[in-house]
Amino acid sequence: MFESGFDKFWSAWPSSPRKGARISCKQKWVAKEFESQTAQIVKHVLWMKTTDMWLKQNGAFIPAPLVYLNQQRWDGAEIPEVKEVVNVLKEMDIESKKAIPMPADIKAKLDAIRGRA
Repeated sequence: MFESGFDKFWSAWPSSPRKGARISCKQKWVAKEFESQTAQIVKHVLWMKTTDMWLKQNGAFIPAPLVYLNQQRWDGAEIPEVKEVVNVLKEMDIESKKAIPMPADIKAKLDAIRGRA
């Protein structure tokens, strides 16, 4: 199934009390022919989601998507590469499954040292 640029934009936009007016946003998207700028717009939104401004106070400063589109906030913005956030606990779980179990005799000696014997 084909996903339009607007659908990608809307999916990328963070949930917040201001995320609304989807129909108006889509009309603006079509009228201003933003489809050709999809990659830059989505990249900017993904980056903005990592900034202090958008993270502050549980997203209290995230603008409405219609405001974002009306002001074309991505236009001329320097967008650094977004680094993928690594889920440390997930990484640890994966690594722990690769580990070799501790031999029983060593475990018994450690337990004795720790006073658990």
